[in-house]
Amino acid sequence: MAQIPRLVKAVGPGWHSVLYRLHGQLVARWPDYRVIGVKEKFGGLRVQVDVGERAAREAAAPLVRAAEAEADALCEFCAGPGRARSRNDTPAGWIKTVCDDCHRAWSAREIMIVSGAVRYSGRGPDSTAAPREG
Repeated sequence: MAQIPRLVKAVGPGWHSVLYRLHGQLVARWPDYRVIGVKEKFGGLRVQVDVGERAAREAAAPLVRAAEAEADALCEFCAGPGRARSRNDTPAGWIKTVCDDCHRAWSAREIMIVSGAVRYSGRGPDSTAAPREG
């Protein structure tokens, strides 16, 4: 049985605290809940869970929606205040919820999210260290 902590790395670290909080809320009422999916889609957090019977699903839905709405205002990279944007604010393309600083770095392809962690270009494939201040 998979629960949110097992799939938290499907999204960036800026949203991890939102997911852990949702996990705590779900496990408090439905200890045996299972997660069907956690992902980023169209710049937003998407979470699907199975908590059992219809009444339970209806009770869990507002918790999931609240977590998704909270993530809509948080940078997926750093958890700072963010909004949905495309790379370089072009009218089409991949959308992520990002703050201004992370948007610049993401648009310049200096950062990306890999296995739930921020990766910085030019510092090796396993680097998770913050970029150096100039």
